[in-house]
Amino acid sequence: MHRRSEKFAETNVDEPFSAFAEFVNSRCAVACSRSTKAVASIVCASALLSVVVAAPALADPSATVKVKTQRMSDANLGSQQDGWYNPGDRVVLVCSRRGQPVKGFFSFNIPGGWDNLWYKTTDGHFVADVDIETGTLNDVTNDCGAGGAAAPPPAQTSSKAANAVAWANGQIGSDAYDFACGKFVANAYGRPALGAPSALAFHDQLASQGKIHMDGTPPAGALVFSVSDLDVWQGVHQGHVDIAQADGTFVSGGVSPRYHGLAGGGHTVQVLANWNPTPGATYLGWAEAPW
Repeated sequence: MHRRSEKFAETNVDEPFSAFAEFVNSRCAVACSRSTKAVASIVCASALLSVVVAAPALADPSATVKVKTQRMSDANLGSQQDGWYNPGDRVVLVCSRRGQPVKGFFSFNIPGGWDNLWYKTTDGHFVADVDIETGTLNDVTNDCGAGGAAAPPPAQTSSKAANAVAWANGQIGSDAYDFACGKFVANAYGRPALGAPSALAFHDQLASQGKIHMDGTPPAGALVFSVSDLDVWQGVHQGHVDIAQADGTFVSGGVSPRYHGLAGGGHTVQVLANWNPTPGATYLGWAEAPW
């Protein structure tokens, strides 16, 4: 998919400020997504730091900043911010890194609105792909490789998490969780419901609290989030959540009976070979259960 150069859907945004830092608020209730949102504004009264770099011939690709956006030391909003890039700045892109999913200027043109691609520029800082014009949604540079902020160590499996995994495995082959991935993971932890209208909304609540991990292997009992084009209910993405087993497999409710996973095929609770077998699904990270 290519971006529409210089053109974008109307978003009713008056201020030219980025909202890619708004990584909260979306929708997975009874269905196990994501609606493209209008970009809201973030107003900052701090001094603006512009970085305008002319692209040399035969050099790294360059891009145009479309909206005021954070100038970060790494590919996430938890790293050090060193000012801002401003609309119209030309930045030269050295390499790329997959980091924190964020929303911003081009969210209207991205399925679900979230983009985890970031670019390192020649000034040594990172800018979110969602807020710059490169002419494509694809990566236009090489990967930066290792060297980002160290990922937190994997969480140790608690007895609570172990019990949740054991309970989930005991439900394999059940038909009690039709379109109810969120209820399934909540029940695994002894809760009647997620406490959010959808798996996606629950993910966003956790993300707003800094509890979503994008790196590392989800430990046993972790809640693993994703979104796909098939988790839409009444026109709104609901997202999906399942339970990691720390062996590369996941126990999930809300599975279509037409699907046959590693175990429980033909039923709403199955063991899956990955966090979401739907073609084109997007990984949204994992979190320890907050209960």
